[in-house]
Amino acid sequence: MNVIDHVRDMAAAGLHSNVRILSSLLLTMSNNNPELFSPAQKYQLLVYHADALFHDKEYRNAACKYSMALQQKKVLSKTSKVRPSTGGTASSLQAQSLPSEIEVKYKIAECYTILKLDKDAISVLDGIPSRQRTPKVNMMLANLYRKAGQERSAVTSYKEVLRQCPLALDAIIGLLSLSVKGAEVASMTMDVMQSVPNLDWLSVWIKAYAFIHAGENLLHTFMHWSTDEN
Repeated sequence: MNVIDHVRDMAAAGLHSNVRILSSLLLTMSNNNPELFSPAQKYQLLVYHADALFHDKEYRNAACKYSMALQQKKVLSKTSKVRPSTGGTASSLQAQSLPSEIEVKYKIAECYTILKLDKDAISVLDGIPSRQRTPKVNMMLANLYRKAGQERSAVTSYKEVLRQCPLALDAIIGLLSLSVKGAEVASMTMDVMQSVPNLDWLSVWIKAYAFIHAGENLLHTFMHWSTDEN
């Protein structure tokens, strides 16, 4: 094991304060001696350090370190393309063990939402290609789009969550709150309702929420008309 492996293991064990101190020292050493760690190792250190900062609720500092990690990942990608593919299996195994770039972007967006920088959060998540977006990325995007009044984009993202996870009930509520018909939402869960026992209640649950949100939307429209008349 090398020192990066020890940092990784401490991070996995939840020893956040220890990770923060050690990774900070190692990053300072790396700045003074750039050859000390490989681009992949420095990327790992930055992510682990940012994770520790996030745990300590230093969200602005964490977002900065996560962004530095992404910049380091670009350097890593360039060096990987330049180097000949000798020992391909070893390099592919190393790539698999690296922190996920998608997860790093999600964490940056999480920091921004906590800091009430929703536009910046949307910008980061929008930068992830659609096919690479995980369910939680789509869920966060959907909620951010809805909050920003971008209803069409919110609907698209909620539907993508349901495509990947058909029992994501909060995504169902999100769609119904955006006036998507209950029948359309129910059709997206039909396969799982038919294949999983004891899910008969789900169709009734969807109809109930559709009724609630239809009433809320009607009330909102009525209040809007009343305001216009006055």
